[in-house]
Amino acid sequence: MNRNLTLITVLFIVLFIGVSYIYVLDNPVEINIQATIGNTTTTTAPVTTTTTAPVTTTTTAPVTTTTTIPTTTTTIEVSQEQEEVTINTNSEEDTEIYKGEFTSFDGFEGENQLRLNELVASLPDELRKSVESSVIFVNGCHSYAATILERCPFGVWDSAGTFADGTVNSKWKLSVWVSNKAFANNRGYDTLLHETSHALSYLTRNCINPEGEKKRTEAQEFFGSEELFADALAIYYGGDYAYYRENIVLQDSEREFLDNYIALCCEN
Repeated sequence: MNRNLTLITVLFIVLFIGVSYIYVLDNPVEINIQATIGNTTTTTAPVTTTTTAPVTTTTTAPVTTTTTIPTTTTTIEVSQEQEEVTINTNSEEDTEIYKGEFTSFDGFEGENQLRLNELVASLPDELRKSVESSVIFVNGCHSYAATILERCPFGVWDSAGTFADGTVNSKWKLSVWVSNKAFANNRGYDTLLHETSHALSYLTRNCINPEGEKKRTEAQEFFGSEELFADALAIYYGGDYAYYRENIVLQDSEREFLDNYIALCCEN
């Protein structure tokens, strides 16, 4: 009995499993799986864009002076260390250059020769006419004077025509020299007037006063020296600068002396 019951039970179970399998095949089951991995925070740094300008190095000369004259700009750069001066202009005009006989003279500079010629023409008529037929006017740094002074002077009166080594009889006998340095320091006309006064003094060296004495020697004694005589003549002819005198005002006695000197010794 029990054996039969057990057999029946087994058969029933097998039958049930078979029916269930057929159902599953006919009705698939969808299974959804969700996985929680946890919260992950991602930090993104802000995007920064950097634009770098090209590196520019500017070198500035110690002293730069720009002077504008109508439409022409002149730039002057001065190097204190090298004692160098560079002058540039944007002018498109051609600069007239002197091309005469002075170009062969020792020490001739020439940049201001034409300007010097203009200043000579502007000298007081009496002074200019007393010297112009005998004296030449040179823009340059007189080589012998520069040698003995160890620097270029503003101006020189050279009656002997002196070479750099001190020998004489060069082509520049009876010459007045006005250097570029004088022009650069705004002393071109003052220097010309002073050196031309020396020329007048020299050219009248043989003038004799009523007492039979040389008037030039008398003048040197009266004013104190040849340089002081030249300064006095420069002031007499309208100059407003003295290289050796302590003042630029002639006393009445000094002016009277010079009036008599010019009347006696200058043909014009």
